Amino acid sequence: MTEAEWLTCGSRLHMRRMLRGRWPHMLTRWVRFNLACIDRVRALLADEGFSQLLRELDEHVDHSLVAPGRTHPAVRDAVSQLRQLRSDPLHGAKDAVVRAVLAARLLTFETSESVAVAVGRWRYGVAEERRAHCDLLRDIFGNPFRPVVFDPAWRTDTAVSLARHMYESRDFSAMPILADALQDAGCEHADVLTHCRDESLTHVRGCWVVDLVLGKE
Repeated sequence: MTEAEWLTCGSRLHMRRMLRGRWPHMLTRWVRFNLACIDRVRALLADEGFSQLLRELDEHVDHSLVAPGRTHPAVRDAVSQLRQLRSDPLHGAKDAVVRAVLAARLLTFETSESVAVAVGRWRYGVAEERRAHCDLLRDIFGNPFRPVVFDPAWRTDTAVSLARHMYESRDFSAMPILADALQDAGCEHADVLTHCRDESLTHVRGCWVVDLVLGKE
């Protein structure tokens, strides 16, 4: 895969092959990717049991791949209830989201694919959703062809405050302002500034620039 292909690729499998060199950071970031996929269909699954599991995964993402076979008790009850409601017109989509949530701790595309299936049964095409997940991979893993060495001098109080607010609120509308703060701190790295300022790009919790500012990388 070339760099140009990475930046435009619609194949999750091809992108994953390019990430093999980033295995030290893969586990945590992969869970972030899975959670970002689930966020796209969270409206389908309002049950508190699943919401509680997702909160726990989000809060303890660094340890979320421990004992992946264990299922939260509240989730087992929610699964049982959901499977009894087959009269629900969105049952098929919701069932796919259940599978997505239960696989969120796994280093596979099971969550991504289940979300794509859920979307296909709910709103629009599966292929379109898979392409959207490629955008999530780019936002979370960055560009493997151009790894960024982050200068600690760029981590000013203003930049950290902006990044922390976006991370906690999940509102990434201040990304262009973060670019200005980083540039004021001396950052002239084109990939960093472009990722912040390009309004066509996707940003989610786990965004590689925000994580670098917060020292999560």
